[in-house]
Amino acid sequence: MQQLNLITGQTKEQEAIGFIQEHEPPEGYFLGFSGGKDSGVLYDLTVKAGVKFEAYYSLMPDPPELIQFVKRFPVKIIRPEKSFWTLVETKFPPNRNARWCCDYIKEKPSTKIPLTYRLLGIRAEEGPSRAKRGRINQITRKRINIHPLFTWLEWEVWDYIESNGLPHCSLYDEGFNRLGCVVCPERTNTKAQELFKQRWPQYFRLFEKQVRKWWKAKGQYRENEKAKSADEFLNNWYRGK
Repeated sequence: MQQLNLITGQTKEQEAIGFIQEHEPPEGYFLGFSGGKDSGVLYDLTVKAGVKFEAYYSLMPDPPELIQFVKRFPVKIIRPEKSFWTLVETKFPPNRNARWCCDYIKEKPSTKIPLTYRLLGIRAEEGPSRAKRGRINQITRKRINIHPLFTWLEWEVWDYIESNGLPHCSLYDEGFNRLGCVVCPERTNTKAQELFKQRWPQYFRLFEKQVRKWWKAKGQYRENEKAKSADEFLNNWYRGK
């Protein structure tokens, strides 16, 4: 059951819908849809708000189950000019300190969509970096991110899903708390990484194949490279180093 805000007299659902309506631009919203629980709630709230919007999904190395779930919705798929796998080989394997993947695969391709106001399912509870963004985050003059769920807690998201009978990706029912890119470097050296490796080993085999190609062509010649072989580099990567 949603808590009532004693100051506004509104539930979080009512407040979020009003927030979406209040900031609706004449050309309509760009709604970033990842297929996760938060974007699912955001999609439903936006429909209820009755505003103009177009939903987009950026094609990442996501679990196949998640991609199939996304395709159940009327969303447009944004494909990068070069795939993640190609960029691993030609650029370098992303890591915690140099995580270029979201910028190249998600952010840059999405800027080609001529919609300035973007609805995203970001919540402050997810971490300090997201909490710093605020509820309205103006990136550039032509890109303003709106976060209607910013103050929502995880249990409130799930309560909304259950109360409204919303569909959700089956992976949540199998114990996956957070979805997204299978080989995300932010997941290195964690139990979650081992869980992903067991479930989708083909992704990691392809990743290692591309890393070895990169190592042969560029990696071993990098200045200040501490690893002496592709195997050592991969071992360090999996350990988050």
